[in-house]
Amino acid sequence: MFKKILAYFDGSPAGRRAVKLAIYLAGITGTKLLIISSINPIDELDTGFLDYEEDIEKNLKYLMEDAQESGIEVESRILFGSPEDALVKTIDSEDPDLVVLPLMYSSPRTFFGRGEPLHSKLTNIYPDRGISFLVTTMEER
Repeated sequence: MFKKILAYFDGSPAGRRAVKLAIYLAGITGTKLLIISSINPIDELDTGFLDYEEDIEKNLKYLMEDAQESGIEVESRILFGSPEDALVKTIDSEDPDLVVLPLMYSSPRTFFGRGEPLHSKLTNIYPDRGISFLVTTMEER
């Protein structure tokens, strides 16, 4: 069904749910999973860059362990820059069949526009590549 699933983790409960859903889908389809996150130093100046990076790393470690315990071939990466840039760069280089992400809005400082849903922009960039996008909107229960 799928050859590679890309999941985006933004540190939020909805982001965690997106990755958990991607782990589940990778497990039932026998698909490789790539989990990415991004750190935008400009956006993190107010919250403390190092604290945010450590929190993302810690959560990615737990998510990776969950995937590995399920027997999934998984890799994770933390990229620097906006979520939009990280997703486009990874989609272009990895060519996933499915992208799973939480409901996110594009940053006004990027070429994506002002506050539009990120998944709708991505589907416009990749209309003919055969990539499916799955957007989670609810938190884990």
